[in-house]
Amino acid sequence: MEGDGNEISRLPEELLASILSRTSPPDAGRCAAVSRAFLAAADSDVVWSCFLPRDLPRLAEGVLPHAPLSKKGLFRCLSDQPALLPGNLVSMWLDKKTGAMCYMLSARSKHISWGETIDYWERIKLGSDEIQANNSFCEAAQLRGVWWLLIRGEIHSTMLSPNSKYAAYMVLKLADEFFNLDFPFQEASISVGGIDDSTRQVCLQAYIEDGDDGVPRKHILRCSWEDYMPHTNCDAIPLTEDVMLPRKRADGWMEVELGEFYNGEGCDSEVSVCLKETEGGVWKTGLIVWGIEIRTKK
Repeated sequence: MEGDGNEISRLPEELLASILSRTSPPDAGRCAAVSRAFLAAADSDVVWSCFLPRDLPRLAEGVLPHAPLSKKGLFRCLSDQPALLPGNLVSMWLDKKTGAMCYMLSARSKHISWGETIDYWERIKLGSDEIQANNSFCEAAQLRGVWWLLIRGEIHSTMLSPNSKYAAYMVLKLADEFFNLDFPFQEASISVGGIDDSTRQVCLQAYIEDGDDGVPRKHILRCSWEDYMPHTNCDAIPLTEDVMLPRKRADGWMEVELGEFYNGEGCDSEVSVCLKETEGGVWKTGLIVWGIEIRTKK
């Protein structure tokens, strides 16, 4: 497409940059292949300053290279992998399509009832391959056993991108021995400014996985103690369509959507994400929680 006939390429670089800054990061990348003029404009700080959030959070020491990055380089760095915030309890990254800020709250950053009592919960170290796969936290919280469950994470709405729809996901696994995570169902909720925005039922002892034909299928996990306790409630409750199930991820973990919310322009309130089961009074064990991801949703 390079040539004298390409009239648009003759426009001043400043004008081309102004046009591209009104598109999106993927569009700017595609336009860079049109001509040398478009490439120069698409790589300019003018364009990528518009794609970067206005108020990036402060990052932990050593996250970014010592040499100053271009605006495009900074965007790529923050969209390719998570970057830890000071304290190493929260990580953030940018959505590659929109530039919206996304976060993961570590298990240690959340409120877990009885989470500091070793008889009920313990901190476990993750393998190096798991850490490298997500460039994130080196430990998770493993449930040893409780009669009721309450896990809550919070983030302020000003840390999120305005005019964006978000969803919260718990990133989890089940230990080799797990029990009673299927009944009663857990309740997931999201509140913004103390007002409930979303409430749903969740079953952690099952998951959805796409088959070879692309059709998603439900898998109900058999209790690890069922052979020794034949009168358990395993598989006793049907998984109806309104019960949210975890999905397997490419990194070997599972994630379950806890709810969604909209972060409007000028929103200034606390966003609280909660998973609980406090009414069944049944002993449960075997849940491993890595963190809660809060990321944009179409």
